[in-house]
Amino acid sequence: MDGDLELDSDEELFRNPVHYEPAGINLDLDRADLGIPYGEALMAELLRMRKSVPVEQRGLICPDCRAARGRRVAMYLVERNGVWLASHYRKRGEKPISHESDEHLARKERVAADSEDHGFPATIDSSAAEGHARLDVRIDGAGDIVLGYEPQLSDQTVRGMRAREGFRRRSGIRSVWDFANPDHAGIGIVPYVRTPDLPASVIRVQKNPIQIRDGNFVLEEGHCSPSGALDRCPEIAYDPESPTASGYCGRWHRVLVPAHLSSGFTRPDDRAALTLTQFIVEAAAGERVPFQRDGQHGWLPVQQWQKYVEANGQAPEEKKRAPSVREGARRDRCTEDRPASDVRSEPKGRRGGRAIVLETRTKESVAPEVALDALGKPIPLCRFGCGGPASMPGPEGLPEHWSCRRKHDDAQTIAGEAA
Repeated sequence: MDGDLELDSDEELFRNPVHYEPAGINLDLDRADLGIPYGEALMAELLRMRKSVPVEQRGLICPDCRAARGRRVAMYLVERNGVWLASHYRKRGEKPISHESDEHLARKERVAADSEDHGFPATIDSSAAEGHARLDVRIDGAGDIVLGYEPQLSDQTVRGMRAREGFRRRSGIRSVWDFANPDHAGIGIVPYVRTPDLPASVIRVQKNPIQIRDGNFVLEEGHCSPSGALDRCPEIAYDPESPTASGYCGRWHRVLVPAHLSSGFTRPDDRAALTLTQFIVEAAAGERVPFQRDGQHGWLPVQQWQKYVEANGQAPEEKKRAPSVREGARRDRCTEDRPASDVRSEPKGRRGGRAIVLETRTKESVAPEVALDALGKPIPLCRFGCGGPASMPGPEGLPEHWSCRRKHDDAQTIAGEAA
């Protein structure tokens, strides 16, 4: 009964969520139980409907179309290598259904117009050569650079975003994924920038600057000490329960860190801030380069990129990932044997640090640094062995940190109770 329907493209199938109207809940097609009680029975019923019930009456609709346009767009299930995905309902020959918000459209129009104004041809909703990757905005840059601008304002799974980025990378396209949500799952998973969440009316006015808040990295290196070049150790997570604890390990690090978190960053005024227009134009000109390190993505100014390559070499080949689709019938898979999907994964914890460590040298390979007070006198180390210079004398007159003293006292109390 589904034979006369027009399938979404591979890329659209990866990203489509699906909503089940009778239960009023989104279904997780990455799981055999769909993420709901009695989901396996529901899956069996949905598969049975494929042969006898019209698509519009099966209860599956697109939540994005409903949220962005207030439209009820029916969906149906498509099998790919033993995995079920959701496709929009449209007859053969009909154009794909757009469920983009006005803010999404405004960003595409703004970037395309800005690129054209700076001499780089831009096309909205362009397809790559092999037809799999659809670019929100294709920008033909300097030399052989093809830039794909992808505003991403809705939630997407990590699996889907990696698949879409893979389509682009195999087509020789440099992607700029633009996120407005600072906690979006795609941050760092793909080459990205982060900009403010603005209304469409503001975005469309080209004289209004759209600031880059994240995604632009710089390379830093130096000693990890209070008097060193780094603001904080990239390998010690911040402890909110002990905010005064030492954040330094005494070693030497080379790191990639977001520009706004770097030691040399000074908050510019609005006129001097890096804008989305400037970033896109410089990326199209080859003056900003995407990088990937240990699965983390971002952008570097070309001078920083050259310094990175000189110090660390080209990024190693990305390891071939295991296929995200699983062979075999879904209903034969036990839920307990299946990994948690992106949709049902636990909420992301607060990040301990944003730096990407490139190299760390041990204490033995660098000359030790001694912290000095305002009079130039050495500051003694904390008596509790944290490795940092003390901040105060304790009750016994020995150098210590208040947080280290508290941890020591708590440990003594626990030991006493245990005894």
